[in-house]
Amino acid sequence: MVVMKIGFIGTGNVGKALAQLFTHAGNDVVMSHRHSVDSLKPLVDKLGPRATAGTIEEAAEQDLVVLAVPFFAIRELPVPFPNDPIILDVTNYFPNRDGSIMNLEKHEEATSEFVARQLHSDKVVKAFNTIAMARITSLPKPAGNARRIAVPIASDNADAKATVAKLIDAAGFDTYDLGSLRDSIIAQSDGPLFISVGTKADMTARLANIKH
Repeated sequence: MVVMKIGFIGTGNVGKALAQLFTHAGNDVVMSHRHSVDSLKPLVDKLGPRATAGTIEEAAEQDLVVLAVPFFAIRELPVPFPNDPIILDVTNYFPNRDGSIMNLEKHEEATSEFVARQLHSDKVVKAFNTIAMARITSLPKPAGNARRIAVPIASDNADAKATVAKLIDAAGFDTYDLGSLRDSIIAQSDGPLFISVGTKADMTARLANIKH
């Protein structure tokens, strides 16, 4: 089992749900958002002793940083992050909310590639953006369970991807390797795997049907 110090930037439904999963798996988390650190006390109390509150800058200093902010907020983050962390990108781009970015709408660039470029990082891993957070904490299953849910994952960095895959496994999920960040287009908000829950076999069958 991988045990990490994980910084969260963003504490909405996505950040809260993933922090719950990761602390339950034995990881320490530093929660942050754009409001005061004191305002995070109820959340960290609920998450338990493995959770602390910090500034965005403090969260960005951890081994792994979870981007759990609206997509439009990515451009507002302080970059580059210190210590060159792995960045787990769980964001989704919605033009109506985030504004029109033509190269994303035309699929000339994957949203995760945009994130990597904006944050000057070659350790971006795309995952956990396809599952509705309202139900994710009820989905973990032990390794080997035939109905274990698979989380699509993509990265241009094999080591970063392997680390996040171990984190996902410890949280109670399999991974479905999409390949590179460019390949993560199929898991974006307008892609066939978005809001899609299934096993590895389910994912393979779904993509095979699309190709045909």
